[in-house]
Amino acid sequence: MGQRKKVKMETIAQALGVSVVTVSNALNGRRGVSESMRRQIVQKAQELGYNAENRSAGTKKKSYIIGCMVASRYVQEFPSFYMEIYKNIAREAGQSDCITVLEVVSPEMENENAYAAAFQETRPDGIILIGELQRTYVSHLHEHNPDVPFVCVDDYDTREDMDYVLTDSFGGMECVTHLVLEQGFSDLYFVGTVGATDSINDRYLGYCKALERRGLDRCEKQVIPDRENGILITPQLPEKLPQAFICSCDRTAFAVIRELRARGVRVPEDVSAAGFDNFPRETPEHIRLTTYRNDEKVIAQISLHILLTRMERPDTRTCGVRIVEGSVVRGESVKYRRH
Repeated sequence: MGQRKKVKMETIAQALGVSVVTVSNALNGRRGVSESMRRQIVQKAQELGYNAENRSAGTKKKSYIIGCMVASRYVQEFPSFYMEIYKNIAREAGQSDCITVLEVVSPEMENENAYAAAFQETRPDGIILIGELQRTYVSHLHEHNPDVPFVCVDDYDTREDMDYVLTDSFGGMECVTHLVLEQGFSDLYFVGTVGATDSINDRYLGYCKALERRGLDRCEKQVIPDRENGILITPQLPEKLPQAFICSCDRTAFAVIRELRARGVRVPEDVSAAGFDNFPRETPEHIRLTTYRNDEKVIAQISLHILLTRMERPDTRTCGVRIVEGSVVRGESVKYRRH
């Protein structure tokens, strides 16, 4: 006899014309589902041979609902690095038969400490915060979900009741800046709004560390903002251009390149530029950036693994910080020395 095909919650949802979250709520005894709908879902699950307690190789696993939150300021431009991380989290969660519910947090929600609408009826078993949110808002969320594990992605604090998964902003930007300095450049500008996020702060400090190692200490004077109220703006480049610009992210680097080309300045022949994130990868600038590659898939896998561990074994709640290392990409936007 052939092996019976595995039935997923998505199959039940499609058969009844309801959402996967509704199916998950019904099968796990959560609120938010009427009794008549719950009976229909349970009956359909039995008809299709769904077995929530025996999903693979006899291993018992519970189906979890994972709440994901990201500030709207990070997803206003497409494509979005943080939305790419979310997509990877959702994909990985689906492989574990878990459901993700996304809430895009508006500035009003943060300022008013408004609870996530997506979590009102569907209480998540675990929450992943993607990108930086206001500290008061994070505390508000935790107060509403005191027994729910939290994982923060690309943001960190001193709280001991949350896990943090970070890109290597400090070390990565130090490596990028070091690569540029190694080409014989000493007149550099940092393009990024210091203080806008912890990630930008760390990248700025990594930039300063690389300059310090070379005996250069002009980093505080040569900084150009790249955003206002969390929104990217066109950097205002100085009249007298430096040898190279070190940018807080690739979007900013591409904006710098556009401004340089508008002046008739060639990149990298006249001025070099480097970014961070290796995202977005396809742009109309037709130049491959020198940058720092972060692996969104690995970040998502680690974040989800930590959260699942916390949910399945709540007694192991020793939280911590994980830094996910990336790698420098030697692109075409920096003029390299000939050896």
